[in-house]
Amino acid sequence: MARRVFILFLAFLLWCGALERALAQESVMVTTTTLLRLRSGPGTDYPEITLLEAGTTLSAFARSADSAWLRVRYSGTAGWLAIRYLRIQGNWQALPVHSATDPIPEGDAVAPSAQPKNGDILSLTLYAQTNATNYYRLTYYSDGLRINGFLTEPRREGTFPALIYNRGGNRDVGALRGYEFIPFAEAGFVVVASQYRGGGGSEGFDNLGGADVNDVLNLIPLLRSRPNVDMSRIAMFGSSRGGLMTYIALRRLGGAIKVAATTSGLADLFMWARERPDLESGAYLELIGANTRTNPAAFRERSATYWAGEIVTPLLLIHGDADTEVSVEQSRALFNRMRAAGRTVQLTIIAGGNHGLLNFDDGIPTALAWFARYLQRPGENFDYNFLKPAIDEANAIVRSALGF
Repeated sequence: MARRVFILFLAFLLWCGALERALAQESVMVTTTTLLRLRSGPGTDYPEITLLEAGTTLSAFARSADSAWLRVRYSGTAGWLAIRYLRIQGNWQALPVHSATDPIPEGDAVAPSAQPKNGDILSLTLYAQTNATNYYRLTYYSDGLRINGFLTEPRREGTFPALIYNRGGNRDVGALRGYEFIPFAEAGFVVVASQYRGGGGSEGFDNLGGADVNDVLNLIPLLRSRPNVDMSRIAMFGSSRGGLMTYIALRRLGGAIKVAATTSGLADLFMWARERPDLESGAYLELIGANTRTNPAAFRERSATYWAGEIVTPLLLIHGDADTEVSVEQSRALFNRMRAAGRTVQLTIIAGGNHGLLNFDDGIPTALAWFARYLQRPGENFDYNFLKPAIDEANAIVRSALGF
């Protein structure tokens, strides 16, 4: 009889311990007391997942062996936060010990309590690493939408110039693969590139230079949140439709962008419709909901030739004279109108250059030389030929990581 009572008592104690641990896991809530990095493991050597604003509240479900880090749920995944920067509610010392490789227990993910702001990073996932650069998949907030893209950062300490890379195409046509901006990244820029709403898995709908331009504008607060960005040295680069996005963004951002360059840029949607009449009943209706006859005002707002004097950022226009998709005449027209308005603008026409200058390294060597005039500092080198070995090596590493 005594033996049976003793066994029942032990079982009761074990049950109490299990209950205490379960309650601890359910009830431990943490709030960040400062801007804080969420990492993939318990230590500063692990990659950053995202940057959390001060006042973000999350649930914790495990601790590190040294009790210096807590593992928390965040937007469907999990990461680690340093305890010394947290305000904690609940018995965190009763949480189980995990390592970075332990699986995430089943349970509902607890989203941050703070309402996301434009430019807030939802997730940051490392997908490739070269000797000089970390390459991340990015999801960030823009007008409440979750927008996908890419971010690269130099692996060394310091502050660096940043580049906003504006892709071409529309919707999923021309969506970024993750290697297009390698030359800028290996030149030492912090590069951020948006897929825009409605493309590349992003929420929302593409409308060719309408509200989707906000997805570019909202990269400014995103860059501001990165401690390694020199906000006085922001460049912008866009190709084809990315040129259109660049021109509109420059008009709205003014001096926030130090220098910009485009290749094969769309500068006049009326001119484009004359070059390609099929657009009026096709892409224009699908993306803008009108054509140049039914709503000309919407097309003037998207056509930089109509407000060329409002672009105050030094701008380089690069265009191939063999471009059959977007005529070089669009860049000529924008150049002439900006020059007439007294703006700093340069036009470089590439003989034999096709759309996107695919047969001329995408026009990036010329763009880097232009950026060097305004951004390069002692110890930095934006010369494409000097960087070519590192660019080639990075291309091999990144494309392999992406499965290309």
